[in-house]
Amino acid sequence: MTKEFFFLAGLQRSGATIISQILNQNPDIWVSPASPLWSMMVDQYNFFNKIENIDYERNDAIASVLVNTPHIFYADKSAKYIIDKNLNWPSDLGVGLISNFINKKIKFICPVRNILDIIVSFDTIINAHPDSKNSQMDAQVLASTFPDKPMADRRADWLMRVDKDIVPCLNNMKHALIPEFRHFFHFVDYDDFVADPKKEIEKIYDFLEIEKYNHQFENVQDVSGISDDSLTGIKHLHTIRPTVQKISRRPEDVLLPETIARYSGLEFWRNI
Repeated sequence: MTKEFFFLAGLQRSGATIISQILNQNPDIWVSPASPLWSMMVDQYNFFNKIENIDYERNDAIASVLVNTPHIFYADKSAKYIIDKNLNWPSDLGVGLISNFINKKIKFICPVRNILDIIVSFDTIINAHPDSKNSQMDAQVLASTFPDKPMADRRADWLMRVDKDIVPCLNNMKHALIPEFRHFFHFVDYDDFVADPKKEIEKIYDFLEIEKYNHQFENVQDVSGISDDSLTGIKHLHTIRPTVQKISRRPEDVLLPETIARYSGLEFWRNI
């Protein structure tokens, strides 16, 4: 069976895991956890410029490897539609890899959320388990931020560094601001999804242009096989609740006013 490939590339703590598991109820769909496919294809792409290829040109063979890699990588999945998750897909290189070696119909599903809510969500989940305060993330926060602020604000500054996930993800998704790229993107706002998950899931089907499925929104099960113990050391980072619901604190109750001011107004997708 020929597989069709789509891509999941949204912000952290924005509902990507539960959206994935709802879609995975459909036997025709497989949504991956964070996937190495992007990195594998980048490594292969770099062989075009290797000295060995310049000396003995094998561009067609390298292109053939790239074309076949997604299909080989997902050969164990019977689903017709593969949604590969990696925040790098909407980058310039990602768009080029997809259009040249995967398919011309580029479609990115991007779960998004108010940035301050994402920051607060990280702070909440770390504080919820004593072992999480000894996580790799907090070790880096303590080592690389000044101790002149509460820990929640130090975590915020660390999360919003340009070499962490949130800022690169925002920048990649801003390709949606370019008119000729806008149709590549479908944004799923976390608040909209929590308010009406059925409606938002149906919008995803409309965007992907595939037949809808009768999904269940209660007792959602995680079938991805991803470990509940994140490599970051944050406990239950990928745990999903069986029912779609929002449980969160207000940023004003967690962060200093200057932190709120610094990271407010970054939700560019609301102006598209």
